[in-house]
Amino acid sequence: MKIKKYILASLSLIATYLYQNKFVKKNSFKINNSKIPPSFRGFKIIQLSDIHCDKIGFSDQIFFDNIRKEKADLIFITGDILDSYRNNSATAYNILSQLVDMADCYFVSGNHELRLGDEYENLKKVLDKLGIKNISNRKVSLKRGNDKIIISGIEDFNYFLVDDYKNYYANHRNTLLANYDSGEFNILLAHRPEKLYIYSEVGFDLVFSGHAHGGQWNIPFVGRIFSPSQGFFPKYTHGIYKEKNTSMIVSQGLGNSSFPTRINNNLEYIVVELDNN
Repeated sequence: MKIKKYILASLSLIATYLYQNKFVKKNSFKINNSKIPPSFRGFKIIQLSDIHCDKIGFSDQIFFDNIRKEKADLIFITGDILDSYRNNSATAYNILSQLVDMADCYFVSGNHELRLGDEYENLKKVLDKLGIKNISNRKVSLKRGNDKIIISGIEDFNYFLVDDYKNYYANHRNTLLANYDSGEFNILLAHRPEKLYIYSEVGFDLVFSGHAHGGQWNIPFVGRIFSPSQGFFPKYTHGIYKEKNTSMIVSQGLGNSSFPTRINNNLEYIVVELDNN
């Protein structure tokens, strides 16, 4: 009898592990901001983050079908499509080649891209070949009729740390300032959510971030347990956060890396609709 109980318990744990690591849910948000121009009302953005060179969900094809059905105007990829522990660039390239047929795509790096020097350089070439805009440390102006919004990207924070150890905080902030366009609606793609205080100081209206993997384990009455860069009981793990005039959306991500298990924390893609009511 005890053996049967152990078997059932083990099977339940295995089923939970597979479900949490493979089931992909959709999370939707509507962003209302008076700075959003009239031509961009109803504008739809999909955010994908932290894929980590993995197949997505139980079936890549089901995932791609769901993304295609959204008929999004843009797709944002907010870092860590590569994985420094078990990199398989071919998997990442296949995902990217599927996405470009669905909408215009924008990319910024994550910490894993920065760890993979040669592979990241190859990824940049693939992005260029596919027509995916790598906006790390630069901005683009997106126009609809006479209206426009600004989309900026910031390289993962490690880029500044390695590039100039003495001045990395100032260089990071100055890059953000250089890409901010006052008077316009400014969107920022930034892998790390814990830098919200800087994004809000600069004045970005809407930030898309990832990196936290949803805190990995979401324990009832305890909360989200751990996130890279934030440590135990992280502040920014999922959903939407507001500071000053900045709204930041944090994705739970679509994959795992060095820590493979999730509890009560599904993989997700995010759909955002802009409005100015």
